[in-house]
Amino acid sequence: MSTTIAPDKTLDTRGIACALVMAKTKMALQDMEPGTILEVLTTDVCTEFDIPAWSKATGRELIQTVKEQDVIKFYIRKT
Repeated sequence: MSTTIAPDKTLDTRGIACALVMAKTKMALQDMEPGTILEVLTTDVCTEFDIPAWSKATGRELIQTVKEQDVIKFYIRKT
């Protein structure tokens, strides 16, 4: 059973390659207040490894990862 998370902002990067997904995620978080949650929607399977590693390296809190058909949703809290 997964918990429903209410994001403060959604970034739709479906159909975009991983390097650009990472850049857009970083830019989106820069404009957000600490404690707010960003939902990232992507279809790039590389992000399954890259976003958790990036979150850990930068001190961002990856709250949850959800796979729904061909879309991966990441919920990241800005710290």
